[in-house]
Amino acid sequence: MDLHTHTCYSDGDLDPEELVKLAKSKGIKILSITDHDTVDGLHEARRECEKQNITLIPGIEFTTETEYSGMEVHILGYNFDPQNSGLLKMTDHAKQNAREYCRKVCSALESYGMEIDYSVLENTKGIITKHDISLSVINKNMSSYDFHNMWLTESSPLDIIMEKFPAKKVIKTIHKAGGKAICAHILRTLEQCNKLSLLPFMSESLIISGLDGFEVFYANSSKEQVRTMYELCSAQGLIMTGGSDFHGIKRTGRCQLGEYNSYTEIAFSDISGILYNGHSSHDYDMQKATA
Repeated sequence: MDLHTHTCYSDGDLDPEELVKLAKSKGIKILSITDHDTVDGLHEARRECEKQNITLIPGIEFTTETEYSGMEVHILGYNFDPQNSGLLKMTDHAKQNAREYCRKVCSALESYGMEIDYSVLENTKGIITKHDISLSVINKNMSSYDFHNMWLTESSPLDIIMEKFPAKKVIKTIHKAGGKAICAHILRTLEQCNKLSLLPFMSESLIISGLDGFEVFYANSSKEQVRTMYELCSAQGLIMTGGSDFHGIKRTGRCQLGEYNSYTEIAFSDISGILYNGHSSHDYDMQKATA
């Protein structure tokens, strides 16, 4: 069961219909597509899921920042109304933020001698992502993955930061749309910033803001990381989720759909059983997910 599947249509790798067919070939019966800051692919995905007899849980992943430290955190929305006006207003705002960020970054990259193929950006599906910007650079002489890490992180020479939504506002918007708000891969986020000691403060800040749960199992999770997040959620009575963090077949550094870098299939089966069966009182309403 793959409850949390990140995809990125704008990388041109898989459209929603192809993604669902791939999920079917992997034996996935429950699928959530959580694109960054957009729900544009959900209607097509739902139509194909009905054909393939797969339960689709509407999903999204918002890029946010916390009130506690201003750190970037990714908030997943699950099982909401994709037509909710407040949520759609936020995704429209996100697209504007992405376009403005793209304009500034491309201008800065050109000042460093980079050549940009703007047709790549003009033909993206959904929201423009950093991956699209990486693909658009013609003379980068490195993989898009390495280029992203060198030029498009908050520590890059460009020093350009995309406007982000406050986590509290995103959580409230997801709730108003009838969904649940989950913090994705918080240990990875903190580890990348060398700030793992902030987990108690970050998690408390998010829970106070109304967060419903955490992604306990992440594609690259160690057993210790799973245990840490499991114990945190257990102590607070929070929803637990897990997933592969799939971003497309050709994406370097990512898991394939329904696969996990850290565990064998048997090991993940044991963990997913704990997560799913251990908190049945917090499970999503699957009937709503297919309505």
